[in-house]
Amino acid sequence: MKLNSLAAAAAAVAIVSGLGLTHHGAAAALHTAHSHRPAAIVTQAAPAADASVIWLESAGGQAQVTFNNDVRILAGSLEVEAHAPTVANHLIFEADARVVRAQAEHILSTPALLPAENRAGYKTMLGDFITVANLLQPGPGYGTTAQDYTAWYAALHASNINVA
Repeated sequence: MKLNSLAAAAAAVAIVSGLGLTHHGAAAALHTAHSHRPAAIVTQAAPAADASVIWLESAGGQAQVTFNNDVRILAGSLEVEAHAPTVANHLIFEADARVVRAQAEHILSTPALLPAENRAGYKTMLGDFITVANLLQPGPGYGTTAQDYTAWYAALHASNINVA
């Protein structure tokens, strides 16, 4: 599963919540529903488990879904503040950045939430988002707009990995 795709995150939420079927699962369900033979005769082999679906059903996958949502909210808050730079909007994105940082730190500190596949890349991505969150906080090292964009794009680039 690519991490930086919002469409993938939305699909993941649908799959995890039971709203999604794989292409093969949908075809099997349709075939079974429209068959004129008794159900006992219509047997379908269970589709092989997809590693990304197994990951999404795990505690780590659920933490990833939450993290992706937190990043999406932060991105939206930054966009709002970019077009309406008020103190209130600034405080909102700072708070959203703290949520992203806390979620990333929680995942990093809980080995069971880390994926088996591309674990090092996943840790790098979480670290990059922590850097972004830190740049978006007032105090020493408070980022300039150029630093913010550089860090944000580095984090998005790091999130372009497959995990399972």
